[in-house]
Amino acid sequence: MSRHALADAVSFYDGLLRGEVLQRTHETLLRQCEERRALYKGRPLYRALRPRFITPEQHADFQQASAAVSRALDTVYLRAREDESFRRELGVQEWEEFLMPVDAGTRMSRVSGRLDGFVGPDGVLRFIEYNTDPGGLIYMQDLGEAFAATPALEAFSRRYEFSVPPIATPLIETLKAQHAIRNRSGVPQLAFFGPPTPEDSEEEELYRDFIQAHGLPIRIVTSEDAWTHRDGQLYVEDFRVDVVTFIGGAGFAGLIVGCNSEHPVMQALTEGSAYFMNGLFRNCVMRSKALFAALSDPAQSEMFAPDVRPALARHIPWTRIVREGKTRYDGREVDLLSFIAEHRERLVLKPANEFGGTGVTLGWQTDAGTWSTALKTALEAPWIVQERVPTPMESYPIYDGGQIRYEELYADLNPFVWNGDRQAGLLTRLSRDAIVNVAQGGCMTPVVVVRP
Repeated sequence: MSRHALADAVSFYDGLLRGEVLQRTHETLLRQCEERRALYKGRPLYRALRPRFITPEQHADFQQASAAVSRALDTVYLRAREDESFRRELGVQEWEEFLMPVDAGTRMSRVSGRLDGFVGPDGVLRFIEYNTDPGGLIYMQDLGEAFAATPALEAFSRRYEFSVPPIATPLIETLKAQHAIRNRSGVPQLAFFGPPTPEDSEEEELYRDFIQAHGLPIRIVTSEDAWTHRDGQLYVEDFRVDVVTFIGGAGFAGLIVGCNSEHPVMQALTEGSAYFMNGLFRNCVMRSKALFAALSDPAQSEMFAPDVRPALARHIPWTRIVREGKTRYDGREVDLLSFIAEHRERLVLKPANEFGGTGVTLGWQTDAGTWSTALKTALEAPWIVQERVPTPMESYPIYDGGQIRYEELYADLNPFVWNGDRQAGLLTRLSRDAIVNVAQGGCMTPVVVVRP
């Protein structure tokens, strides 16, 4: 299916948003979001009345790109695990080093992850960062089901076939597969290390309910609960725990601060009687955006399998750790700090270990003084500089008092990856701002694969 045919599909769908179909679609989405709790701080997670449509060819391309880049990320992690100087280069912090003896040696693969990126005018998906414990999973599944129930998509289906790629069910499948690999009986039992912050509580409840509905027992616990490690099993009170995870940074911080090496949780993780979803030490290393400097630097290319290198060249923007020294840009040697200072209109500065858009400075939206200040800050802690990824705005229909108005919005596209190499499920966020983030006022819309 060509891009021209996809544009025709978008035009046809938008033409359906009239009269009763428009009103009922708006009302259905409002009701579905309330019933499914697809809300962020009380507001519905959607604003646009159209999903993001992609072609089957695009979907296949995104899947292949995600799997290849995910393999490369694992390669970087494995090298960091074995090479202390490489860990220093990536900015692994001292407190993270203390977690190495806990589970750095585990052979368990990642359960989940998410690659965040943008599709450029050329149709290429370029990844700008990796999310080790991605949110939005249940939200996106609920939004996809909510949109599928609307009169607009029902009418659309009379001319086009469409499907919503599986979003949350791969989580259950992967957890069960990991459990089988460990030769454990029954089904995996999870503990969410919490309690969550007010910002995370809605999503944590959705995760808990979804996991329980699929037959996996789960508890939300704290470091003060009655944890024990006995007979080769981890328990909280009388509840056996196979998998420890969290929602939001507060839970992760509580685990790190509240559990020393003698704590039953740390003992269980060290002995392998329970595991931390995605790996405790792996989580610390892979959350750093500095990994993308290794992915994009030709000097590191020998690290990667030959079949992965073309994907890195195509899907990873030029990225470097901010520091003094020479590097290569577009085939020529440059002084990195001078290059950053002189070319802000094509660059982004980011803290290596923050999330949610914190500290991100877009050079093309920044004056020279602010850019200079950001560059000085970047030299004081691990930061990266990344080449601007083309992010064209797209026109989306918004319900406005019984009528449609169109709004130009930035749209990202973020594939979920399971078991380290399997891509399933896509998340898209829409925003008026170039930093696309729900916490900063953005919204979501489901990704729908369209066929004539």
